Formats: sequence, C-alpha cells, structure tokens
Amino acid sequence: MSNRSIFLLCGLALLAHTLMAQDSSVVSLPTMTIQATRQLETETTAARSLYVRQHSIVASEPGLSLQRVLRGFPGIQISERGHFGLGERILVRGMGYRAAFGVRGLQAFLDGIPLTMPDGQSMLDVVDPAFIGRSELLRGPSSLFWGNASGGVLHLASLEDSTLLRIRYMGGGYGLSHALVSTGFRRGNHKVQAYASRVSKRGHRAHSKGSFLRAGVSARTVPSSNTALLFALNTAIQDVLSPGSLTLEQLSLDPNQADSRYVNLSAGKASVHLQGGLTLHANTRLGYLTATAYGIRRSLDNPLTFAWIELDRLAGGIYAQLQIDLGAIDLAMGSDLRQLRDDRFRFNNDAGSKGTSVLLDQQERVGSIAVFTGLNAQLSSRFGLSAGIRLDRLKFEMTDNLFTNGDQSGVRDFVALSPSLGAFYRTSTLTWYTNIGTAFETPTTTELINSPSDDGGFNSDLGPQQTRGIEAGVRGQLDHIRLGLDVAVFSLHIRDRLLPQQGEDGRTWYSNGGKNRHNGVELAMDWPTGSLVGTRVVYNYGSFLFLNEPGDGLRIPGAPTHQLHLTLHGSTLNGWGAQIVLESASGMWANNTNSVQSEGFAVLDIYLTRSNWHFGSITLQPFARFQNILDSQYVRSLVVNAFGGRYFEPAEGRSIQAGIGISLH
Repeated sequence: MSNRSIFLLCGLALLAHTLMAQDSSVVSLPTMTIQATRQLETETTAARSLYVRQHSIVASEPGLSLQRVLRGFPGIQISERGHFGLGERILVRGMGYRAAFGVRGLQAFLDGIPLTMPDGQSMLDVVDPAFIGRSELLRGPSSLFWGNASGGVLHLASLEDSTLLRIRYMGGGYGLSHALVSTGFRRGNHKVQAYASRVSKRGHRAHSKGSFLRAGVSARTVPSSNTALLFALNTAIQDVLSPGSLTLEQLSLDPNQADSRYVNLSAGKASVHLQGGLTLHANTRLGYLTATAYGIRRSLDNPLTFAWIELDRLAGGIYAQLQIDLGAIDLAMGSDLRQLRDDRFRFNNDAGSKGTSVLLDQQERVGSIAVFTGLNAQLSSRFGLSAGIRLDRLKFEMTDNLFTNGDQSGVRDFVALSPSLGAFYRTSTLTWYTNIGTAFETPTTTELINSPSDDGGFNSDLGPQQTRGIEAGVRGQLDHIRLGLDVAVFSLHIRDRLLPQQGEDGRTWYSNGGKNRHNGVELAMDWPTGSLVGTRVVYNYGSFLFLNEPGDGLRIPGAPTHQLHLTLHGSTLNGWGAQIVLESASGMWANNTNSVQSEGFAVLDIYLTRSNWHFGSITLQPFARFQNILDSQYVRSLVVNAFGGRYFEPAEGRSIQAGIGISLH
C-alpha cells in the first residue's frame, strides 16, 4: 500500500476519534425503510418492483466493480469494460442505452448523496464496490421520487462495520493489485468508521493501465432520544488510460489491441472527486422529518482523440421530506433543490499533450427545484393504494467566454409533472403489486452543448424524452418450499427519444427522434433460503424496440434480449465456502440500423473462501477467484452507434485472483 494511503487512513482514524460523542439514550426511529423510495415505503408495502441485497466486505466474491457486486440483480445490465477509462455502462430495463460514457437514465446514490447531477448525468467513480454494504434497486419510471433521469434508482449504502482494524490485499492476472484498510469505533449509540483503498491494473488490452485511490469516513450520532445525525465524506482519485473500442475486423485479429488513435493521443483521464453530506432524522410533532444537505467538488483532465477537455465542477443541494401518520393513511410531502456549476474548457490535443489553442471556454449552470406529495392508504389489513405527484423545474444556463464565433451564451428551461399510482396486496409472506409510473429525462449539459455545427452554445432543437410505464409483480418467500421469489412484468413507452449521432472526428451530438417500446419479464429465485447450500437463478427477458419510421421494429443497440445468472453456493459450519457462477447473455446489436451484432456469451467463474479462521483476536479470511475459467472470448460492452464501426470492447480472458483479509477485533 502506498504511503499516501497510509497517511490518509491515519487522518481518517484521527477524525473518527474526534467525532466521537458522549453516550445518549436510545433514539426511537421508524423501522428500516427503503431509501430508494425516500423512506415512503417498506419492502412489504412498496407497490413497485424493488430488489434489496446485503453485502459483506470479505466474501467469496470480493468487490472490484459494480458489475461483480450487483450481478444477479433482476432488471439491471452492467457492462464491465475491463478498464477504468470510461466506467461501467448501466442499463435498467433498457433505459440509458445511448450512453457512450457515464450513466444515463438512472438516479444513483451513495450514502444518501446523489451521484446523479441535476442535468441527469451520473458519475460513479467515487463508489468503492468493496465497501458496499446494502444495495437497493428500484426498477421502472421513478420521477415521482427523484425527478430528472429516474428510469430506475440505485441506492448504495456503505458497509456498517465496527471492526477495530481490517486489512485486505488481493493480486491477480493482468497486473491487478488491490489493497484496502478500514477501521470502526462504536460507543453506545454513536459510531464512526473509515476506509481507504487502492486498486491498480495493467489491463488485458494495450493502453488500458489505470489506478484508483478511494477513501471515506462516516459517522452516526444521537444527540437526543428522537434525533439522529449521519455524516458521510468520500473521495476518489483516478489516473487511467483508455484503449478505445474496436472494429469487428480489429476484434477478430487481436482483441487485446488498442485503437491507435487513443495510443497516439494519450487518451484517458485524471480526476479528483470529493463529496460530503449530512442527514438529519427526527421525530417531530408534525411527523417524521428527513433532510439531507450535500456538496460535491470534481476536477477532470480528459485527453480525447478530438480534443483535450478540462472540467471543474461544483454541485450541491438539499432534499427533505416530512412523513405524517394519519392512521390508515401515511402522507408525505417534500422538496428538492439541486445546483450544478461546470467550468468547461476544450483545447486541441497536440500529440498527447494539451495544446495551446482554446476551442471552448464556457460556464454551464443547472438548477432544479421540485415539490412532491405522496400517500399510502391501507384500505384493509392486506390491501393498500399508493399515489403521488411531483412538479420539477430545471434551468440550464451557459455563459460563453470565448467569443471566437460570437456569443453563444444561452438559457433553456424545462418543466415536468410526474404522477404515479399503484396498489399492493399482502399475504403472510408475499407482496403482490401493480403500478403506473412516469419519468422524464432532459439532455445533460454535455449533450446540450454538443451541437451538429460544433459552434458552442446550447442545441436549441433538443428537448427531453418522456417515459410512461406499467408493471405488475410479486416478491417475498414461499415458506413451505423455502423459495425466495421476485417476479415482474413491465411495459415502457418512450417518446421524443434522445438519439446519439456521431461525426467523423469522433464527436457525438444528440437529437430527438421517434418512440421506443420496452417490454419484459424479470425473474429472481433463491432456493432454499436460509440454507448452507443453495441456488440463485435470475433471468431477464427484454423486447426493446424502435417504433419510429424508418426502422419500425428494430431493436435498440447495446441491450441483450436474454440474460441468465446462475449461482450455486455452499458453505460449511467451520467457514469454508464456494460459489460457481454462470452468466449468459444473448447477442446485442451495435447500432440503430441493426446491421452489426455482437455474439452471445456464457462465462463461468468459481470462488473459494474461508471466512472465520480465528487466531485469538485475529481472524484470517483467504479467498480466490477463478475468472472466466473456460477462457471465453466475448464482448460484454458496446459503444453504440460509434463512428467507423468501432463498437466493440472485448472482455477479459481467463485469470486468477487471490488474496487474504486480516481482521483485528
């Protein structure tokens, strides 16, 4: 581990001791509810498709990526690129397929802090998958809860761990090195924990070397019997290269090569991300109040094949809601305020160095304000209704500081109304539900400023896309056969679709075009639950179609029709454990015209672990992962509609990863 990581951990540990408070009486707060739905619902009363999983810091599947941590979730597709240059591509029911980088169409959170900016763009670099303790995935249109770009909601919470000291190291194929350290303190109802980690990788492709340094601290204090305060601070520093995507011919000749343009121009990125937030939970005379204030600072140097981008970002906001218990009716009211300011510069890329020609100098500001109300009505001991409505107003502003082609400054305003209506029926162990939901998605600032003419300013012809969805499903457990079950069927109708276009220089811009229809079925089963030996089966079917002319009936690119996840897991009473994981997916179209397709794939992994090897106050936890043991040559990620047919991002071949965790209690 580097000296920087050690110094950072010591600083976090000192901060942890400083934040410790005096013991206090037990706070009386409501039962754990779902953060993705703003605590308005629980797993048994949510009238919508919802999947929740708890994670462990040292398990048979050590977290290196969100794809590894979240695989086996119904309704989600995470395309791991095999390098850090662009981040993982995440789709929920096909939403967000157009993204060549970053995440679109999904609201993401880490410890209550939005990772999605008010313009709808999500950056997940700050998430350390190894320290995710709880994941909530809300599938389907959810603008009622979070507004813009809520085609789904992914809420991640850090692991709650009070272990005095935990150290883990893992190494493996393609130059992998991953080290982490964490500490936790608890005194009465107050606790503080901190972590730091560093991961580096040479990569299986040329020009794909990269490293991440991540760290965080969180604290919970109870100043009174009806109040709790939660604090979170996270940072990420990355320095990575990008190999680019390949044509079909390049993929066939050598899947480990890089696009020569990316090598010659040193494409990649270096960034520093810092975010912090404070959340208040309080029982008041009016009801249960939750309020969060947060801030984000991000700086980015991003050499690309057509330019050198510099970005300095400030973002922050406040969101709050008040829940009022009216007996058979739970009423909630809330408001959100988010702000974003980007200072963006574009220079020429001079053979891999920042050039002296200033091509773009502008400041972009996005502000959003929203109010919403929702209610859950318990009409009987088993049957209930859920309804709500939200009003959003977003303002995009851009100030042009260059003036080489005139003043391109501009303003765009968007207003959206998002209703939702659902019903649920509970048996002793199952929840049946149905709902109608809506979502809207404005262009991001990146999409608005990239016009076909490349003259700067906002693309005045670009508007938001609208989604209306209906779904029905059941989740819970069949006790008599010990089967955990989650089944959902859905239909989404999307109009004014945001459609990517790409020029010969690699630039991408967007237009509104046509309609989409996304229909599908999601199935997740765990059997037998609560057993040392068991099986998890997850199957996703999706029919994601264009409805516009020409191209009526063509499938959207980058989304497979079939996905299958199968896990066989077993453990012994003395801590030995193993998993066999099979992942399979059908082929994906690479472009809107459905003229090029990737092949389907099946990948087999095996995991071995020993979880509780005790030596006094020390516990050892060795583990190993045998990845892609059949050495399948396949493509998991596509750059959809890429210019020049450079669609393909090949996945890693066979490799072994092994490590050991040491815990001091």
